[in-house]
Amino acid sequence: MTRRDSPWHSPPQQLPPLTSRPELYGQPQSLMLHPLTPIQLHQGPWGVFNANTGAASGFGTVGYYAVARWAEDWSSLRDKRNRQDFLDPLKFIALNDSGSIYLTLSGNFRHHGFWEQHPALGAVGKSHVYLSNLRTNLGADLHLGEHVRFYGELMSGQATGGNKFGYNARWRNRVDAQQAFVEVRGHMLGATMGAMIGRMSFLDVPPNVSAGSVYPSIPYSWNGLRGYSVWKRLRVDLFDLSLTNFEYRAFHDQVGWKTRLFGAYTSYAVPEFQTFGKKSQIFVDAYYLGYLLASSPITATKGVIAGSTHRDTPGVRVWGNAGPIEFTVNGMWQGGTFQEAKNGPSRPVSAYSFNASVAWRFAKWWGRPSIGIQADDISGGDTRKSATSSWGTFLSPFVPSAYYLDVAQNFNLQNVIDVGPLVTLAPTINTSLLLRVPVLWRNSVHDTIYFPGGVNYAYRPSGGYSGVLPQGSFTWRATRHVTFSIDGQYTALSRGLRDAGAKPGAYFQTNLELTF
Repeated sequence: MTRRDSPWHSPPQQLPPLTSRPELYGQPQSLMLHPLTPIQLHQGPWGVFNANTGAASGFGTVGYYAVARWAEDWSSLRDKRNRQDFLDPLKFIALNDSGSIYLTLSGNFRHHGFWEQHPALGAVGKSHVYLSNLRTNLGADLHLGEHVRFYGELMSGQATGGNKFGYNARWRNRVDAQQAFVEVRGHMLGATMGAMIGRMSFLDVPPNVSAGSVYPSIPYSWNGLRGYSVWKRLRVDLFDLSLTNFEYRAFHDQVGWKTRLFGAYTSYAVPEFQTFGKKSQIFVDAYYLGYLLASSPITATKGVIAGSTHRDTPGVRVWGNAGPIEFTVNGMWQGGTFQEAKNGPSRPVSAYSFNASVAWRFAKWWGRPSIGIQADDISGGDTRKSATSSWGTFLSPFVPSAYYLDVAQNFNLQNVIDVGPLVTLAPTINTSLLLRVPVLWRNSVHDTIYFPGGVNYAYRPSGGYSGVLPQGSFTWRATRHVTFSIDGQYTALSRGLRDAGAKPGAYFQTNLELTF
């Protein structure tokens, strides 16, 4: 058997696009090294919203594989002439003569290895930590004709390492139902409409709000109801979801009624136009995100103030590409209330987040590089104010994409201003390189810095400057089934943070994924 004939080797024309890497979900993705064929895409009937590897569809990126595996459409394999991979028989298992009832099986094995000099800026009291993280998931997608389908997914996580720390049930989790829902879909009022009820992943938010999980082992899972409508140029998504509480014991995960995400997301696809002789596609999104968190402390001059919070977060995002210019501009205002524990005082919330990136794609240069800049301005609070005054820290509780700002996940998108260059490059047809050097300040010097998930650091530094995070990420998509990547970052901190007790350090990560 020659290398080209090997079942684990994909000819170049059959490789999935590099932009389908799940961790890159939601970013402007116009890098197409060659025309995509039907065997490279398994997207649903979403028309223009399948642009940029489906990032506009509201279901996460959908290339050859998807972030949410239920978002893949393998119905083209009903015609056996389209089957070109040795695992294709698992992607379309006909259960009746016509093939209208069929089963799709999916799976993923992932190993992440992490080495970090000072995790969480030294806050955990460990140094030179190595963590080994395994994740295994198996999914089954049963289609009962055109209108009804059931999806179920089992997932488990294992973790070990040297000098390890902090392994909770999202790192180490015996097998459980990560997703289990029923979907009903039909055509009404000129739109494709659907409703999903049960346990599911949810990605219809900007990537700086939440994204597909790079780490820990087990990504967020939500329970509730989701309804969507997709017209030719407009889509609407309504949702009311409660977070899954993970338990280490097998099949013991529970619905976490005390953490809710609810709201609406709309997206309008501007009619295509030409810029510098190149096709352009821009999306204008308007959305509302509501959070209810039973435990969400805010920062005090020393320590924290325990309490719960209700946040209302309307926002607008304009993104896509105008010819070679790839960009995203996102603005959010956040209101609501913070209720101090033990019947303490209530205080209003008024916060904001502004996020933008713009890059120019040099399509005729070697590697088709994209060279640009990213900037964020996210509000912080003032611990000097009274216990009933307005609180100004923007809350970001559901962990943005690790590749949005901080690969090492030391800084959250709260009370931060950052700006820095961003470069992407594709040296070969199946490799990509991302380079970024964000420089960070605190938006408010009277507030702390935050760990992802909205956790308050105990550090109370002086001055506004926080540090600089030079980082790089290299991805090799060896075949349609095998992906390997290496990520690295050095966290250089300001004197004010170091004097407050924070520690700078290096971070290194390897990632191996086997997928079918």
